[in-house]
Order: sequence, then C-alpha cells, then structure tokens
Amino acid sequence: DSAGLALARSIQPLNPAGVVDILNGKIVLLSIGMSNATQEFSVFKILADTDRTKNPKLVIVDGAQGGQTAAIISNPAANFWSVIDQRLTAAGVTRQQVQVAWVKEANASPTQSFPTHALELQSQFEAIALILKSRYPSIKIAYWASRTYGGYATTALNPEPYAYEAGFAVKWLIEKQINRDTSLSYSGSNPRAPWLAWGPYLWADGMIARGDGLIWQCGDFQSDGTHPSNSGRLKVAQLLLNFFRTDPTAQVWFLRSPPTGIERADDQVPGRFVLEQNFPNPFNPTTTIHFSLPHREQVTLKIFDVLGQEVATLVKSEYLAGNHSVVFYAEDLASGIYFYRLDVGANVQQRAMVLQK
Repeated sequence: DSAGLALARSIQPLNPAGVVDILNGKIVLLSIGMSNATQEFSVFKILADTDRTKNPKLVIVDGAQGGQTAAIISNPAANFWSVIDQRLTAAGVTRQQVQVAWVKEANASPTQSFPTHALELQSQFEAIALILKSRYPSIKIAYWASRTYGGYATTALNPEPYAYEAGFAVKWLIEKQINRDTSLSYSGSNPRAPWLAWGPYLWADGMIARGDGLIWQCGDFQSDGTHPSNSGRLKVAQLLLNFFRTDPTAQVWFLRSPPTGIERADDQVPGRFVLEQNFPNPFNPTTTIHFSLPHREQVTLKIFDVLGQEVATLVKSEYLAGNHSVVFYAEDLASGIYFYRLDVGANVQQRAMVLQK
C-alpha cells in the first residue's frame, strides 16, 4: 500500500516525450481489455469527462477492443497494441504519457476445471503486465478488474463458474507481486511491471445483494447474458468513477483537487447539500445530474416515473465531500416526465426532468 501511494503521488503531467510538464503535460488513463471492457469503459469515459471534480490534465483513452481476449493480447506482437497506438494518437497523446491502466480481460469459451482455467488466465495477466511496462515506460499503476456475473449466460462464451473464477486470476497475480516475485518487480533501477492492484470488484451473485447493495439483474445484460446492456454498462462505469474518486492511490492524480492538495478557490468544499437541475432538460437520451455534498456521505440517486415506480438506480455508494455529476442514459424509456431523487442520510431532494424523443 505504501509503495502504491508513493507511486500515485509521483504521477505528474508529462509532455509527449514523457518529461514532467506541469503546465502543458497530460496524464493518460488507458483501458485494456475485450468487448465488455470497451462497452463499460466508454460509458465511464463519458461520466468522467463531464465530472467537474476530474483533473483537467487527465486524458482518458479507451484501448479495449471487441474480441481481444487475454490469450490474444498476451502476445506483444498482437495487432491489439497497434490499434491502441492509433487511439492514443487520435486523442493527442503518446505512449510516454500513459501512467495508469485499467485492465479487464477474459478468455472465450473456457472449459478447464478449477483451478486450471484461473491459473492459465493468471499467466496471461502476467504477460500483459510486462507488455504494459515495455510499451508504456512511464506507467506506474495498473488496476485489474474481475468479471461481472455470468449466471444469465445463454452461450458458452464466458458463463459461470468461469466469470467468478477469473477473480482468482487477479488475486493470484497481485499476490505474486506482493510476495516480491522479481518477474513482476515494480521498483528499483529496472522495473518490469506496473504496481498492480484491484480496481472496483465487479462480481456479485446475481440478485443476492452484496454488502454495498450491488446486484446483477438479467436486464443488465444483452440477450447473450454476457455482454452488458445499457444499465449494466452504467453500473460498471459508476463503480469505476467512484473508485477513482475515492481510492487513495487514485485520488491524487484523478481529482482536480485531491483531499491532501491545495484547493483552488472555485473548488472549495460546498457548504450545503444541493441537488441541481439536470442538463440538458428536456433531453434525449442522455442528461447529466449534478449534486454537491458538504461531507463524505452514503449517497443514493434513483429515477422514478410519474406513477412513482422506480425505473433506475444510478448511484448507491459513498461519495467524498465536493461537487459530483452522474450521467443518466434513458434509451430504453418512453418520452415523458421523470423524477430523480437524491437521498443523503436524513436529507432528501427531488427534481423533475423531461425525456423528449
């Protein structure tokens, strides 16, 4: 933990050559993975890029690509890595400016019994970690993700128990580095890998709620029961956004004003609890909801129709004091008036909005 915090504090804006440039440099957060990863991370990028607390020096690039399994991208010669170069260029940044990665990977149609499947995946994860450091010399941290729930799968692509077992591959990968295996060294004169850690844990046992309330409904997935629907993508995106805003190894580079930093006058902690009017309003099909918290609080943000029936839960997690934003996707809803309600302890505020298709 102390090493991760030290590396996080060392992350600074870099120029295209990888040299510190506080005024004009950039910090790149890059996603690595397959179809589920790009579908989820692309929504996270929208949420993060509209979040007023995000560091303006941070550039988020979705490098994940459909069909690119761990078995494929663990090969450093895979075309996957060339496509990422193209995406970095399109975003106006370079390999040398990549300092953080989020990795979510799996393999197609696994059949091996436990622990063979997870051990093979762990080995591929190790190869990916080495490729990250080789291709992105400035990278400091890589957060690894588990799979989401696979119990609704209607194909052999990645059902249970393989979705759950993938978490062991992540666990063993990180454990190997914690145990100071030199093949994954992240410090010294010749580091071979980034510092490895869990990102937000994504697996939950279907409709059995976790301690933080996360469940996976059938409607959170497409017809194959494996790829996320709009609601599933949003769930992962919000877990990611909350993680980067609250984890001690992420706050220092992700936030405009980290908790231990010097706040600008326009980024002072709000003096009261505020739920703002969504914008745009009317909207189709996306709108952003802003709210402010004077203290760190457990937050719930839900959407209701005119009959008072809940149609979506956008937030159910802890947030830091400050100004926050959440993006609402209403592609599957009919035109009409909806209400969004924010519950923060004993404080409740509600506003109306209009979906106009």
